[in-house]
Amino acid sequence: MKDFKLVKKFGKAGEGPQEFNRFAAITPLKDKLLINSMNKLSYFTKDGKYIREIKTKGGFAFLYLPLGDKYVGRGIGNKDNTRYVSINLYDKNLNKIDTLLNQEDDNQFAKGSLKILNSSLNYMTFNDKLYLVNGSDFEVKVYDSSAKEIMTIKRDYKREKFTEENKQAVFDVIKNSPQQKQFFDVIKKMAVFPKEWPAIASVFERDNIIYVSTFKSSDKTKYEFFLFDANGKFIHSMYIPLKFQTALQPYPMSIKNGNLYQLIENEDDEEWELHRSFIHNTNLTKFSEVTENVKTSSKLKHK
Repeated sequence: MKDFKLVKKFGKAGEGPQEFNRFAAITPLKDKLLINSMNKLSYFTKDGKYIREIKTKGGFAFLYLPLGDKYVGRGIGNKDNTRYVSINLYDKNLNKIDTLLNQEDDNQFAKGSLKILNSSLNYMTFNDKLYLVNGSDFEVKVYDSSAKEIMTIKRDYKREKFTEENKQAVFDVIKNSPQQKQFFDVIKKMAVFPKEWPAIASVFERDNIIYVSTFKSSDKTKYEFFLFDANGKFIHSMYIPLKFQTALQPYPMSIKNGNLYQLIENEDDEEWELHRSFIHNTNLTKFSEVTENVKTSSKLKHK
């Protein structure tokens, strides 16, 4: 942390032990790292030493997150030409225990429609709690380690209008995506856009503070966040500097001790940079907003 020099690298592409298939989504835990990749979970120490892996139990589900001694994961299925999405509870061996949420997916390819951002469906776990956002309104359901609902965070919120400029930005993302650009004409024909953005973009907990971000921006460099304490009591709202990788997805981010960190690709230099922004002091008695990122760069060349 003093000079942000690269310490080490671990893992490689593949399907064997210590390898990651198709993608690698990292979840830091207290004493180790949990890494999701296609069809398995891998555990490593904080130093990158391999511990073990768990194969997924059939079907297609992704982003398993720990909840107590269990896991929460998202699944997709089809029945009678209708596509469904679910949030499921799994035991320690990834055997499905229960379905916490099951609903028709917005993306009904078989029926010729592709709803884009009509609602939010995202989730995260932290400190043995599950945070679940489902719908277009400002509402976060919170569950304990046994998947029992313990509270709901709600606010009256005026949602942002979804403009023609926003639609074009979404189409630009698809056209520039190596995975999606071949389907651009089909997606453009099927796309159904909302009149308004969903209220919530993401939710996460850090340092006993619940951060809820929205799609509202003051100047396309700073975005609206609502802060709540661990009991769901509203603390403050503020605008925080964020850089986006696409029109819909910010670069990877996290908050620690009142600082926001983002890992951002410098396309000109072909390097990844760690950007750090001070956003508030840790006791929350005084808030300050920064206008520029305090940036330190690690020279991590990407291939």
